[in-house]
Amino acid sequence: MMMTASARVSRPVSRPASRVARPRVTARAAPSSDSALTTDKAKPDWAGDDFLSKVVDAAIGNELLYENVMKPMARRTLINTAEKNGVRWRDIAAELEADPAVKAAYDAVLNEDVAYPDYYLKPFHAYAEGNLCWLAAVEAEPATYSMALRVYPKERITAEEAQRRLRDSYTDALRAHVEAHGAGEPETIVDVGCSVGMSTRYISEAFPNSQMIGLDLSPHMLAVAKRRDEGRPGAERRRWVHGLGEATGMADASVDVVSLAFVIHECPESATRALMTEAARILKPGGTFVMTDNNPKSAVIQNLPPALFTLMKSTEPHSNEYYQVDVEGLLEECGFEHVHSEQTDPRHRTVLGSKKK
Repeated sequence: MMMTASARVSRPVSRPASRVARPRVTARAAPSSDSALTTDKAKPDWAGDDFLSKVVDAAIGNELLYENVMKPMARRTLINTAEKNGVRWRDIAAELEADPAVKAAYDAVLNEDVAYPDYYLKPFHAYAEGNLCWLAAVEAEPATYSMALRVYPKERITAEEAQRRLRDSYTDALRAHVEAHGAGEPETIVDVGCSVGMSTRYISEAFPNSQMIGLDLSPHMLAVAKRRDEGRPGAERRRWVHGLGEATGMADASVDVVSLAFVIHECPESATRALMTEAARILKPGGTFVMTDNNPKSAVIQNLPPALFTLMKSTEPHSNEYYQVDVEGLLEECGFEHVHSEQTDPRHRTVLGSKKK
């Protein structure tokens, strides 16, 4: 992609951010409606080895159907959700694409020694090159706003408020766990799989005394993250690193929190275990591991209409493994204690654990 004409990068949405006050949801005080948000079923029928899952996988495996129907429909669904709610998807992507500072940021963050694991080289999110392309990077921000809006489909809220709710529920759970089981206020937080940095900035805002490292395998995503962070409050506390979450190169017992926001559903189980093992190595005793992602027990996830769960699976090659992996059990195997899960919004769970002291 050519980065030529200079353009001023605009805000992601056309309406001002809503700052409506809301109750604080923490890991110690789960929402009273949790029981209505989850089911007794361990996972949706459309994932794993169930018959329905195999039917869906067979349809996705039809290349003609996938390329001509599923992939373009998945993109249209996200774009339409974003743009009808004031997120200027196409404009944002075009402005980032034309911004020469994004290419300069790419050159600054690129680590040519990074070796990409095979699982990362698969198509993701309807992009043939997965996260290793400019189109995925310039569209990641509006796609994230679209995802947040789809968490609250019946509420008349702005994209900014939907995103704020989504992130606050995560950082509230993290804050409660750190206060209950941690070793004091975090000094260093690593956001693994940080993408274009939205999760990194929200965590940084929630822990304003912490140094933040946003780490990702995609230099394209990191270039957008670095560019978007310029001039923002707290930018001096945030560093963007091109590298592997399962081989960070960081020193043993050197960080206080390792976060993975919406990462594990994109990983095979072997990579998930490797990420947790590395987190245990670099965390200080009492340090916190935290992740958020789709909740296999979510009533919303389990009852998605066939068209939507088929589109979701068609863009996520590791879905079957994700919905069957025992995240809590893996954390305990990797040396974590105080492991627990919280239903932090209608679709997602947050799983936390502390490295044994």
